[in-house]
Amino acid sequence: MTSTTWRFASIAAFALLIAPATAAGGSGIDLTLHGGVDKYDAVSLKSGLSKTDFTDEQQLRDASQSYGATAVGRLGLLSAGALVEFGRLGKPNTTTAIGALAGLNLVMGRLQLDALAELGGHRYGDALHNPDVVQDSNRSDWLAYVGLRPGIAVHLGEGGNILLGVWAFARWDLMRKDVAVTLASGGGEGAYELGGTQFGGALRLGISF
Repeated sequence: MTSTTWRFASIAAFALLIAPATAAGGSGIDLTLHGGVDKYDAVSLKSGLSKTDFTDEQQLRDASQSYGATAVGRLGLLSAGALVEFGRLGKPNTTTAIGALAGLNLVMGRLQLDALAELGGHRYGDALHNPDVVQDSNRSDWLAYVGLRPGIAVHLGEGGNILLGVWAFARWDLMRKDVAVTLASGGGEGAYELGGTQFGGALRLGISF
């Protein structure tokens, strides 16, 4: 699904670039829920730790599901709003993103294109997890991030109030953090570096006022 989402997002970005000057953005508020698949590259092992001790899931490197909500106000071609997103539900190393959105939108009939930037905070809960290697600390770490969120959607229903579409998104942590851990065997010390990237895509459904 991710490759298809990126294809739609590329079309949306291209359409925004070539849209004629007479095209107008829509005015209103979009409230939507989304769910999809993402992939992280945000954990780097350092002292006292070996890749062979951790599966991809325990290193936050597996593809996982995420769910969230967005509220975006549109005034002409300009857009602004907020999002909250929860990832890896049911797993020890959960994630949360809370951010502000700003960018452009273009409404052409029932078709809506969005090109948004994100700025917010990224929470990692027990980013590196294997109780046989690292003592369970139940820790969480917040890192600031920036991101991009292009999307394409259609307005359905008699009044066009139902919004159905897809998001693509990419996030980059603005900092990296060395996290010290206590090893389960022998009580020694180890460390890993937290911070990196996240990419994904999601289906989007909601209402537009």
